[in-house]
Parts: sequence; structure tokens; C-alpha cells
Amino acid sequence: MVAIVATFWACDQKDDANPDQNELVGKWKLEDISGGFSGSGYNADWNYLELKADLTYRRLQNDTLRYQGTYAIQEKDGKTFIDFKSSPALSNSPFEDQEKEAVLEKDKFILSDPCCDLFQYEFSKAKN
Repeated sequence: MVAIVATFWACDQKDDANPDQNELVGKWKLEDISGGFSGSGYNADWNYLELKADLTYRRLQNDTLRYQGTYAIQEKDGKTFIDFKSSPALSNSPFEDQEKEAVLEKDKFILSDPCCDLFQYEFSKAKN
């Protein structure tokens, strides 16, 4: 009996901060960008990130498509990373420059650059 309880407990100990794809699919509202050389981020020309189950994404300004592409999710050293690749209409923002560490905290989704400019993008789940 103790072994069964221990097994269930161990299986239930998934680090909730490390999201899986199902938790990320949907539309996310950009709340803040911080980091960079000045520490104050930059002004984005988009305000929504939509992640789809077919591993495509769209960055939107309200309902207007600004950028789109594909993404890949991978686990490294117990952390979740997302690599965004823009389609032919290249973005001039640093969003696609490098893979980002992904953290999900309740209803907040955070993407962070692991090095260099160290931009951090904070999102809330969009209410469609």
C-alpha cells in the first residue's frame, strides 16, 4: 500500500512551472516586455501571441496578423524552452532571435531569453 501511495505522489509532483504544449495552446495577451540593454524592454508592434496545436504561432496586433511561423518545445536540464521560427515575412524584433525559457505560473505565461539581451515577455491568458 505504501508503494502505491508513493508512486501516485511521485507522479503528481510534475513541476507546474514547466508547461507542456497543451497548457500553452491558445491566445495570450502581452502584458509587459522587460530587459534589454536599458532594462525597460522595447515597444512591441504586437499585443497577442497565439500558439496553435499544430506547432504554428501568430503574433497579432489585436486581430491583425503581424508575424507568424512555427515553434518547437524542448526540455533541457529540467526546464522548458520554446524556439520560435518566423515565416518569410521576417520580424525586426528580437522575439525570434533565440529560444526562450517558458514558465507558467497560474494564469501568467513568461518567456525569457536565456542570455544576451535577456528580454522577458509576460503574458496573461486572453479572454476570447
